Amino acid sequence: MVTSNIRIPEDLWEELRKIAEKEERSINSQLIFIIKKFIEEKEKED
Repeated sequence: MVTSNIRIPEDLWEELRKIAEKEERSINSQLIFIIKKFIEEKEKED
């Protein structure tokens, strides 16, 4: 596992928080979910 600090604009953070709450995930788990989905979509393009 890698620990990282990233900067996210407050408006995006708030939208992410709302989505994570709705899907009953932590923000960290939601970010991992989003990144995995993005990677899967990119792999389909190849």
